[in-house]
Amino acid sequence: MPSVTPKKVKPLRAQPSQLIDTDVVSCSSDNSRDFSQSFMYNLHQIFFLLEKHLESTLLRDKNISFSQFMILVGFDCRKEKSISQKMIAEKLYLTEATVSRHINTLVKLGHLVQTIDKENRRKKTIDITLSGKKAFEKARNSIDKELNVIFASILVSDRASILKNFTNVRKQLLTKK
Repeated sequence: MPSVTPKKVKPLRAQPSQLIDTDVVSCSSDNSRDFSQSFMYNLHQIFFLLEKHLESTLLRDKNISFSQFMILVGFDCRKEKSISQKMIAEKLYLTEATVSRHINTLVKLGHLVQTIDKENRRKKTIDITLSGKKAFEKARNSIDKELNVIFASILVSDRASILKNFTNVRKQLLTKK
């Protein structure tokens, strides 16, 4: 039987400007449904656009991805001396394989070190290096500047209220886990 070479198809990649730009995404006349659908759409789009913007800023300025930055955030916020790959995956809602790839890159960049557990050779602990701490600080400063520009249109008092409300929603969702 002759072999068939599959035709290569370019993946469809929408640019943010090509996405639906509307305040209300709804097919219903129910106001509560309009709010929830519009809210969810806008929340998703804001998250997507923020992550992509911060990703490009970090890659351009600091040579690390947003996910790699979030792993470094975990080291800044940690209470334990060392962190396991599994713990990072659970906290960031990523697969262990994804975290492993990011950790390997951060190790190659000299930002993290991995140590094999003496009692369980399959287990590795991960620590941040001085280079990693410096990279994290630079990246955090870069992100802070970007977010201050992005959120400049929101009054500081409103920011506090938004943060409080989102924190409450997050806590409620975590208790339903």
